[in-house]
Amino acid sequence: MPYSIPIKIYEQREAKLGKESAHTIIEALEESILNSFEEGKAQLKVEVSEELKKELATKYDLKLVDTELRKGIDLVRMEIELVRKDMRIMEIRIIAVIVILFILSNPNTLEFLSRIFGIIK
Repeated sequence: MPYSIPIKIYEQREAKLGKESAHTIIEALEESILNSFEEGKAQLKVEVSEELKKELATKYDLKLVDTELRKGIDLVRMEIELVRKDMRIMEIRIIAVIVILFILSNPNTLEFLSRIFGIIK
């Protein structure tokens, strides 16, 4: 972004110092101002970059979250599988208790079950 000193300032400097001196001073001022703009722009860029780093999630942050979520999901899956195994054991126990109570309540049930299993085998 080029910057130039207003013509009135140049004309005033030229009237007091002469053409060569005014031209040298104006060029130095323009270069100094341009350098200040460039430094300010670079500093602003660094500040914005630092702010964005603080506010936005990086790929590394996302990978960490992904890894933690996957570990949590695996843990939940293991717990679900344990609950399923416990449920199967409980089902078998309940069926066994029902069969035992059925046998104890009716003496002919034992003979009936042996006939059924004999036929199935």
